[in-house]
Amino acid sequence: MLHRASQVAGGTTSGLRRLAELVEEFTHRVLDPAFPCVFAARPVLEDTLLFGLAEAGTTAEAADLLAEAAAAISKEPEQIVVIFADLPGAGSLPAEREFSAEVLRLLRRLDRHDWPQTTPLDPQDPRWVFWFEGVDFFFNFSTPGHRDRRSRNLGPAWTAVVQSRSSFDTFAGADHRARLHIRARLAGYDTVAPHPALGSYGDPGNHEAHQYFLGDGAGPGRPLVGVEDLRPPGQFG
Repeated sequence: MLHRASQVAGGTTSGLRRLAELVEEFTHRVLDPAFPCVFAARPVLEDTLLFGLAEAGTTAEAADLLAEAAAAISKEPEQIVVIFADLPGAGSLPAEREFSAEVLRLLRRLDRHDWPQTTPLDPQDPRWVFWFEGVDFFFNFSTPGHRDRRSRNLGPAWTAVVQSRSSFDTFAGADHRARLHIRARLAGYDTVAPHPALGSYGDPGNHEAHQYFLGDGAGPGRPLVGVEDLRPPGQFG
């Protein structure tokens, strides 16, 4: 179930108490004046974010919460949702990356909607977007395993910050100035250079699927999923 931050404070169940802890740490990091994303503070301060916790750390739980996120975004296109999961062996970047990829694969299998015909299935195409339940998702996967890339470490649990791709563009600004400002701030926050995979949607060299999970180094990005993972649900065995 998804909750606003104000709804989890003082929770009486172990799940709500853990969620409250994670929300508190997330809030602390995002409200740090040095945090690169200048848009992050507003929804935190306005208590408009929705939070959920996959208590057992399974892809099925994460997928259920992301289905709730899709429903919430369908009702309110600018809604941002934050999903946490306590994974076994937290801090292993390869394991956290694979968990993120498995979540996307599962979502594709569960999706009840056809993707728009204008959306290519090849994640290497600059026009590619991941659709789920009729929502054009943008994913930011942040994990405890991100150490040098501090901007992708939002607390002690695997974290997925999701919103509509369309609303992401609204927040960032069509003239790209906001993106340039954020990437300049990244240089002073992370201990590695801004990742070369960062780009603007629609630009010829942009790849959305590379940006979902950034590595901790400066090497080129690679997509979390490939064409073989994105077949229509009925084509999976």
